[in-house]
Amino acid sequence: MPTVQDVETKIDDMIDRATQTFKQESETHYQEFQTLIFDLEGLARETFQAKVGDLFWPVLAKLEQGNALTTAEYNILEMLMVGEAKYYLHSEINVDLWRAELKRLTEEIEKQRATGLDEIDGLMTLRALCREAMRIIPNLAYYFREKERVRRFEDATSGAIDVETRRLLANLIKEMIESDQL
Repeated sequence: MPTVQDVETKIDDMIDRATQTFKQESETHYQEFQTLIFDLEGLARETFQAKVGDLFWPVLAKLEQGNALTTAEYNILEMLMVGEAKYYLHSEINVDLWRAELKRLTEEIEKQRATGLDEIDGLMTLRALCREAMRIIPNLAYYFREKERVRRFEDATSGAIDVETRRLLANLIKEMIESDQL
């Protein structure tokens, strides 16, 4: 079972790799850095699961039985179902920058069309602008997908949760545990 100490050790490894990457920028360094970030997220997820395991099993049992949750149990359910999304939405600070950059790129594409696309230079510029837009759009899509996920959870649980919905939530939690999404 992973521990917080394991996470701290992985963070040290990641910081070392980041320092090397920023000094010796190359595709290989950035790919290794990306791998360490991926591993760190997985380790943080596993450590989170170990820490909250004792909390969510009773909630899961109540949901499976169709029983109502207390406020504290509901908070645990919310943390399990949309906690990561809520933390992401709270900490993401680049949405306005992404929007502004996408707007700028859209305007540049429009200008490029007006300038002309008959020459190779114009087409290559257009391709470069499109590639930049394609880099930004997934970030915005992810942000709004997570925002919608939180909203749907809050809407679905804003009133009294019926027995069938409780059991559905229990099945969703089981699926999340089995798929490493928790």
